[in-house]
Amino acid sequence: MIAVITALHVLICVGLIIVVLLQTGRGTGLASVFGGGGGQALFGGKGFGGVLAKATGVLAVLFMLTSITLSLLPKAGGSSGSALDRTGRPAAEAPVGGGQ
Repeated sequence: MIAVITALHVLICVGLIIVVLLQTGRGTGLASVFGGGGGQALFGGKGFGGVLAKATGVLAVLFMLTSITLSLLPKAGGSSGSALDRTGRPAAEAPVGGGQ
């Protein structure tokens, strides 16, 4: 189950990266590389903005949900608790002043 959610999480990450890079910024974005004004004819006067903004929102919510799900699921090694609980004894302190 963790492998499926991890794979889904990676796909969502890649999709989110692509959608964010395709959006136009204040100047021109990566969307201009793929035909410039062609997005206006296909998606209306707003261009890719409306569709990509909605896709960004949906992918961001899915990213957060898969992140929370992966953090709450137990790990494969069966260890639970914090990393500090799993550490052994503390490291020996170094002498102050160079040890002379």
